[in-house]
Amino acid sequence: MDIMNVIIDAYVVLIGLIIGSYLNVLIYRIPLNIPTSKGFSFCPSCNHRLMWFDLFPLFSYIFLGGKCRYCKEKISFRYPAIEALNAICYFVIYLKFGFNYSTLIYFVVFSSLIVLALIDFDHKIIPDRFHIIIGVCAIALIFAAKDLTILERVIGFFAISVPVYIIALLTDGMGEGDVKLFAVCGLMLGWKLILLTMLIASILAAAYGLILMLAKKAKGKSEIPFGPFIAFAVMICIFAGNDIINLYLSLIKA
Repeated sequence: MDIMNVIIDAYVVLIGLIIGSYLNVLIYRIPLNIPTSKGFSFCPSCNHRLMWFDLFPLFSYIFLGGKCRYCKEKISFRYPAIEALNAICYFVIYLKFGFNYSTLIYFVVFSSLIVLALIDFDHKIIPDRFHIIIGVCAIALIFAAKDLTILERVIGFFAISVPVYIIALLTDGMGEGDVKLFAVCGLMLGWKLILLTMLIASILAAAYGLILMLAKKAKGKSEIPFGPFIAFAVMICIFAGNDIINLYLSLIKA
């Protein structure tokens, strides 16, 4: 195996871990309106300032035994899980697209999807800054990736967002943030993959709701945030959306 490829692979994973650590900061601070670019990291339990040796992604969690160095309160496993997830996403993106402008753009998209998914799961809101970031990335992909025509992207912008917006006006089943997310992701993916995104997200959300009902955690009408399922479905479609469509077409032609 080429040693240079190993070094690049390790570097991509390390960058993913480091940025994943910062994603945890964004997920915690943005809903609380705490500045994300100022101040020191701190323990959410005891508010003690974390020193530089506490901030090594994932490794600090392992070495500290999953507990705060200062108050010994248990650290949520979600923190290292998000770091690891971001690193895995970066690595798989790099394997799929190589090292080019599209890869860097998808790094930003996937990190944004992870943050907005967790914020929506916790607080049932999708901050507009992430719609803007993904929208800018979608426009950048027009120039960086030639796999879709501009028309396909424009149709994708409206294909799901308009019907979902109408549903949102008539019912309380969809939020404004979901509408905007479908719009910018449609601009990024094109109309075929955004339709598949809607299908996958709906199936995942329905399965999650069923699990909650069977576990008796959802009593009566329960609001389930749709953002996390949209985000996960978008990730699936970026990685394997065209393969899924081609497989489906081959099955119906058989």
